[in-house]
Amino acid sequence: MITKGHLAAFADDRNVVDVLDVLEGRGYPSSIENATVVSYVYDPSVFTHDLEKQFAEIEDKGVGALNRLRAGVIPTGPDKLAVIEFLDMHLHRGRYADRAGDSQPATLFMKDGSVEETHLNYGDLISLAHDHPDTLRLTSFGLEGWQWQIYTTTNLWTGDGAVMLFRPNPDHPLSTVTFPLSPTQLLVIGDDVPTDFDMSRAIARRSRRWVVGPRGNLPIEAIRRMKAEVDATR
Repeated sequence: MITKGHLAAFADDRNVVDVLDVLEGRGYPSSIENATVVSYVYDPSVFTHDLEKQFAEIEDKGVGALNRLRAGVIPTGPDKLAVIEFLDMHLHRGRYADRAGDSQPATLFMKDGSVEETHLNYGDLISLAHDHPDTLRLTSFGLEGWQWQIYTTTNLWTGDGAVMLFRPNPDHPLSTVTFPLSPTQLLVIGDDVPTDFDMSRAIARRSRRWVVGPRGNLPIEAIRRMKAEVDATR
């Protein structure tokens, strides 16, 4: 559920990362091939929208553009658009990362006028939410025209909540989007963020299912306790 091409930037020379599965309450080292896999999670039960194909196309373009950013290449217009679409996908999947396996009763009104009772699975639900008018879509903010910077930092983690959104106050429009490119590089789109802001802790608090970091740099027990405290206040 977290793109392995993104996780590769956090892996050691054996393509292994440290993973905390918040739902199961356990931490473990894992190959990026299996780190956040949920089999058939995007296969719909009712709708025919091919999410797997759509996400694969976004990932292919987005990871390439993110890798060029990591290498210090000044982003072109197409690369910026590819990154924005990737971040929008990551943000949307992260909203529901703890709901894989969920289903929702639904009533279908068929073209012939008949009515059927059914259940929508996770793939159906995430498709519906993606197109809902109240769903925040990064692709609608014109981020390609905002300031793009890469902060050099240390010990960044990632997770299903790694796309962070900032605004000066609740009444102010979105002003900054951040995303960890690697353990030492933070992409900042829009206004600056304070250099003393603990981005990794914020990502861990926001992630609903998985927190991922380099081998030996993810304090799994501390994050587990922090997540328990956060969940207790929800």
